[in-house]
Amino acid sequence: MKLHPSEIIKKKRGGEALSEAELSFLLDGFLQGQIKDYQIAAFLMAVYFQGMTSEETGIWARLMWRSGVSLPRKDSGEFWVDKHSTGGVGDKTSFLLVPLVHNVCRRLFGDGQVRIPMISGRGLDFTGGTLDKLEAVPGFTSDLEMETAMGLLDRNGFFMMGQTADLAPADRLLYALRDVTATVECVPLIVSSILSKKLAESLDGIVLDVKFGSGAFMPEFSRAQTLAHALTRVAREEKVASVALLTRMDEPLGFKVGHQLEIEECADFLAGEAREPGLQEVTLALAGQMVCLASRGKLSPEQGRAECEQELEKREVLTTFIQMFESQGGRWKEFKAQRYALGGRPRVSLISKHSGYLAKLDARSVGRLVRNLGGGRLTKESGIDLNVGVEIRRKVGDKVQAGESLLDVVLSEPHPQVATLLSQVMYEVQPAAVMRPRWVEEVIDA
Repeated sequence: MKLHPSEIIKKKRGGEALSEAELSFLLDGFLQGQIKDYQIAAFLMAVYFQGMTSEETGIWARLMWRSGVSLPRKDSGEFWVDKHSTGGVGDKTSFLLVPLVHNVCRRLFGDGQVRIPMISGRGLDFTGGTLDKLEAVPGFTSDLEMETAMGLLDRNGFFMMGQTADLAPADRLLYALRDVTATVECVPLIVSSILSKKLAESLDGIVLDVKFGSGAFMPEFSRAQTLAHALTRVAREEKVASVALLTRMDEPLGFKVGHQLEIEECADFLAGEAREPGLQEVTLALAGQMVCLASRGKLSPEQGRAECEQELEKREVLTTFIQMFESQGGRWKEFKAQRYALGGRPRVSLISKHSGYLAKLDARSVGRLVRNLGGGRLTKESGIDLNVGVEIRRKVGDKVQAGESLLDVVLSEPHPQVATLLSQVMYEVQPAAVMRPRWVEEVIDA
């Protein structure tokens, strides 16, 4: 039977499930230029309103993954594990997880038995991107050829790179259309976008950090929960062991927001100099799950976490962190020299008008502050200032005195609108004591 794009679109518009043959026809035709952008845009809008079944979502993710190449596997005895976050304000756990989980797995399971291939993206709007933060270290490159990336994986046991033209090319093309057709926030399309890239990593296991709250891509807990269930279900259908954590993003994660500042915070964290409780809790929860998966069920998440807590007390994890940058061209000594220059940069503070306890420091408004000062991008083509950011002085639950700073803005140069932008940061101070937030709300492992 001859397939026609309009008939397939009409079928989905009416809420019917599509077959693998129909979905393959649409995607292959689009990639080959036989089906036009406007036809795929209509299909995406139909999916946005009518959704996809679990089976359709899995097929679509698999087709997108197989539109390109996958990382080559040599030794089937190795375990390849990664973590993916849906993003948020101050989310910097990837930089801590790679050296921490690598060192723990090397100690427990032997050198080269566990690999961490991490393919990440850039930031958009009020959330920072992993690749942008990595490039705050002078010389670091995330633009790797496949041969180079695999060499790093063999030698170091990890790499951090961006999506290449050959990895899930359908995802890049479809995301560009989703971005301009207001169909980004659609669970089946999000699932297929995320997993098409992760399946291309040839993973054995993945831990998913699905965020909810004001600073999350998907603020509502129920929708984030739906996304987490869909991601784990499709991953398991593709024989990838998966666990999802639903983590809170109502206030920024950690003490610092901004590219250079967040890398600094990670170095301080691993050196044991400053560990914000929320960042520590989310990092250890994710790390424990990654070690559990890598153990192939021999260790529980709690045991994996305990091993990671023990590893954090060792100097070696900071050494591996620095190696992560230097092995991809990063000049760590130059970065360290830059951070001391921050003390001389312009700073402006957000001053509390009342005494009491901090009840709210809205993550989204903090993220937008950094973005509007040049530290974020509204389009993928926008340039960013890697040096601007925010240092948070008080976290939710902390006692506050009137006249104290809640956060300090670090600027590259004086900014004429900084006072106006600061006034848009939403916070609340209450007279009664405030309970500190629970950062990990739920774990989905079945």
